[in-house]
Amino acid sequence: MHSFPYLTFLFILSLQQNAMCIIANITVDDSSESPAIVYSPASNWHAGSKGSSCSECNAHPNSSDIRTWHESTFTPNGNGKDDSNTPLFANLTFTGSAVYVFCALAESSVSPNGNSDMAFYIDGQLNGTFVKPAQGINNTYEYQSLVYSIDSLVPGKHTLSLQNGYTNSNESLVILDYIVFSYVLVYSGTYIFSTGYQR
Repeated sequence: MHSFPYLTFLFILSLQQNAMCIIANITVDDSSESPAIVYSPASNWHAGSKGSSCSECNAHPNSSDIRTWHESTFTPNGNGKDDSNTPLFANLTFTGSAVYVFCALAESSVSPNGNSDMAFYIDGQLNGTFVKPAQGINNTYEYQSLVYSIDSLVPGKHTLSLQNGYTNSNESLVILDYIVFSYVLVYSGTYIFSTGYQR
């Protein structure tokens, strides 16, 4: 949704006499270059944008609420455009203490099949799932939907992995919009120390 990462200051907490803790957010667009989301297999993720004609895309959202997106469709039976029965991944390495994933969700049951079946891993460990059957409403999308969040990570470097689909399971569509992660800046009079984000 956003063309480049930007800082959003959420709130400021007083730590001690002359120290403040600033919790900041970095928004990583689906097509951001730094930091970048890594898609795997890359050929099975398709970049779309509002008003464009993406011949490889299954979903075609059209709203001012989404400008760009990356989509993938997991197909267990070989009838889809992409490799069949192979889960698809979107990975982001970040330094912080919290992370949030936002997607668009298709409500249609055909063209595209909007069924969503995702798993989320932090540093290789399963940490959450998101399952939402399509409601069967054609040409309808839910935008900026929070599909995963965790705000209790130990501050430091982490890798988030979004998995689309499970082997021998149901068809699943992911329309990834953006990811937000949080990190902490500590201000002590003269200096600002980062416990998180680094370019």
